[in-house]
Amino acid sequence: MARAFVGSMECRVQVDKDLGDTWAVTVYPPSTSKTPAAPLVVKLQGTDKEKCTKGALEILQKSGKIDRFEP
Repeated sequence: MARAFVGSMECRVQVDKDLGDTWAVTVYPPSTSKTPAAPLVVKLQGTDKEKCTKGALEILQKSGKIDRFEP
């Protein structure tokens, strides 16, 4: 299972098959008591779940939403 990190805190990553060959990769950032964090969702089209997961996490990292990930 892939893991994503914001700072040193681990985020839950969920990968679901969407319509057709589309994968929805959802990262649930840790929420603080003052501000709940909204989940981050990236949808990619492809037949390989692992490649789509890695691609989605790379997109989130390059956009600054997560700091790092482990596929």
